[in-house]
Amino acid sequence: MTTFTVAHRRDLGRSPSRRPTCWFVVLADQDPVVTPAGARHRLCYRSGRPWIVGDWPDSALVSATTGRGGLALIGCAAVSASGLRRLLVSARDVHDLDVGHEVAGDYHVVAEIDGVARVQGSATGTRRIFTTRLAGRVVAADRADVLAELTGAGLDRTALALALLDPSAPYPLDDIVPWTSIDALAPDHYLVVDRDGRDRQVRWWRQPAPILSRAQGAPILRAAMAEAVGARVAAGRTVSADLSGGLDSTSVCCLAARGPAEIVAVTGLAHDPGHDDRVWAARAAAAMPGITWEILPAADLPLVFDGIATADEPLDRPFGGIVDRAKLRASLLRVALYDPRLHLTGFGGDEIAVAAPNYLADLLARRPLTAVRHLRGHRAQDGWPWAASARMLRRRDYQDCLGDMARALAAARRGDLRGGRGAPYVTALDWTMPPVVPGWLTGAALDLVAEAFAQAAARAVPLAPTRSGHADMFAIRAGAATFRLFDQIADAVGPPLAAPLLDERVVRAALAVRPAERASPEEYKPLLKEAMRPVVPAAALRRCTKADASAEEYRGLRANQDVLVKLCDDSPLADLGLIEPAVLREACRQGAAPDHRAEALQPTIATDVWLRTLGGVGRP
Repeated sequence: MTTFTVAHRRDLGRSPSRRPTCWFVVLADQDPVVTPAGARHRLCYRSGRPWIVGDWPDSALVSATTGRGGLALIGCAAVSASGLRRLLVSARDVHDLDVGHEVAGDYHVVAEIDGVARVQGSATGTRRIFTTRLAGRVVAADRADVLAELTGAGLDRTALALALLDPSAPYPLDDIVPWTSIDALAPDHYLVVDRDGRDRQVRWWRQPAPILSRAQGAPILRAAMAEAVGARVAAGRTVSADLSGGLDSTSVCCLAARGPAEIVAVTGLAHDPGHDDRVWAARAAAAMPGITWEILPAADLPLVFDGIATADEPLDRPFGGIVDRAKLRASLLRVALYDPRLHLTGFGGDEIAVAAPNYLADLLARRPLTAVRHLRGHRAQDGWPWAASARMLRRRDYQDCLGDMARALAAARRGDLRGGRGAPYVTALDWTMPPVVPGWLTGAALDLVAEAFAQAAARAVPLAPTRSGHADMFAIRAGAATFRLFDQIADAVGPPLAAPLLDERVVRAALAVRPAERASPEEYKPLLKEAMRPVVPAAALRRCTKADASAEEYRGLRANQDVLVKLCDDSPLADLGLIEPAVLREACRQGAAPDHRAEALQPTIATDVWLRTLGGVGRP
């Protein structure tokens, strides 16, 4: 029999100068035990050896034990220790622990029954599991950089080259870990380690079939969103929240205001006077008289790229959002006056409430008249030619799509800064959008990227059998990755971020609705509006605009131009042979020109900054 004890220690070894404040590692019950430095908490096997070690808020873990084993949920889990124990007692083995159907929230699952272990993240990817090997045994953690430090892993040049594409490489190239000998577990799989130490991956989550109408799905989505937000505010005290004026953050705030917590909403005002976020945020705030509303004036809101040269947050992979770190910190520091225990965000709203136009390819075979009507709407908005649209709606598999991208990489060798995104009417209806390949990549970097694309084109399997299903899951995983890494940035400031719209139950409810009814060229986020009618004020539901951040990005680029140019002088990316510093330097100088995309710079600057934060770890 195995039992578990909880111990609190200041240190299990020497703590490095840089360390995240929220992380954990799952170890095998064996000798010798290798434990990471800096762990403040640990759960132990009956043998006394450490089981889960790391650093996390006291409220972020709930656990239970029986004579056969133990179960721990790390994150936000709407369950008590006694409720968790009932789940553990009723399970025949670790495969029988279908915790997601019983417990709302967003959390990691770590379990052991009769000597067999199960380690699992979230279905969307807001919580990940990474693995490596020590002394022949698998070791799992929620952060890749913790395992890299534990094993002394080096950098993966292919992963770093792919990280320079804008906005990202397509699946599965988007999820390659930037450390050698460390792998990422797919979000829809869990890790199983048998008694003899053999490990394997088991799929536990599948995308629901989109069979519901908007009218059928809206109340289910509303209930799931209410449950997800309720799990965050149920403990009371003070909870802060974004209130941008958009439908996503407004929905979260309105649901949160119904709970027992004191809600402090914060709205950052854009530098662009054309933004109408404040107007819509004010309408929403007026309908929630019980909340406290903080406004961050444009003069107090940092620009994109502000403070980028001093960024030192420990992230476990390069992240383009680091260019907005100063803006995030400003918002969190403003609400810190109220000492909130967590900060609610609207992350995930765009991913669950907006379907990519490529649903038309699937819709055409089943409901051709509806498909043609929707196509007319998209053409009116985006100017797609009929002939080109029709060609892209023909039968085509995912490998064809990746193959075209692999062949198009040859164009990047011409040094075109605009890369190979292609015309919108061609790409928007395909399986996935091709990324921009920056013109400052070296020949060696292009070789690495081209080889990776060619290998993916030869064997990649899409995330779903249909274009729309694949696009949905790719977007949701990308949104979850963005949230996860913003949370790592917030880790140094506090409070922790929460994304209830990315909870598994919310995503499942949204994806169960047919894409053509979840989204429409005729109305903005119709499913989310229908779901929120009993919750969000009617005035706030009438918004049909979305703020454009391009002016903010160009303003930030101009203001920080000298800083970015200086980063090019000693870039670690140049040391790795991945960029031409002179070309990148010129792009930083000219990036604000109308014919250049400021966003194309962001992945490269983010990767450069990430390498600098490693303090020499993994550097050549």
